[in-house]
Amino acid sequence: MKARWIITAVSAALFFGGNLFTSLRDPWFQNLQRPNWLTFEFLIPVIWTFIWACCTISAIIVWEKKSKQGVHPWYLMVVYAAVAILTSIYSPIVVELRSLTGGIIVGGLATLLVYILAFVVKPISSKASWLFLPYALWGPFGTYLTWLLLQLNSSVAN
Repeated sequence: MKARWIITAVSAALFFGGNLFTSLRDPWFQNLQRPNWLTFEFLIPVIWTFIWACCTISAIIVWEKKSKQGVHPWYLMVVYAAVAILTSIYSPIVVELRSLTGGIIVGGLATLLVYILAFVVKPISSKASWLFLPYALWGPFGTYLTWLLLQLNSSVAN
């Protein structure tokens, strides 16, 4: 039970930590051209909150299942943390550093790690693996969207 709360606290700290360093209301970010079909941008924080919750629950399931077997899967928690860190630094990289290219790199890398992690945890827990589905679907889309922003704003972004 204690590990569940520690995982949740670390996850929340990483989730909110990335948001503390940046403001999506930054004028540079707000003035970027967006594709006409991006009418749901206001939902993106809700989508990410759901994805983050799914990843956190997946980590808890994996930890608890492996712990019942007498094994503490620290190596897997490091990969979960790497995904969380990459995800949480996306906004500071894009907004504060004004680097859409950096956003593409960290977004793509995080998504790749999610695919690997989903494959690795499947033998431990099918449910934990399936909880990566929202990220596995949104990650490529978010990375594509960042690439598209770069194409639409190539004169003001790198």
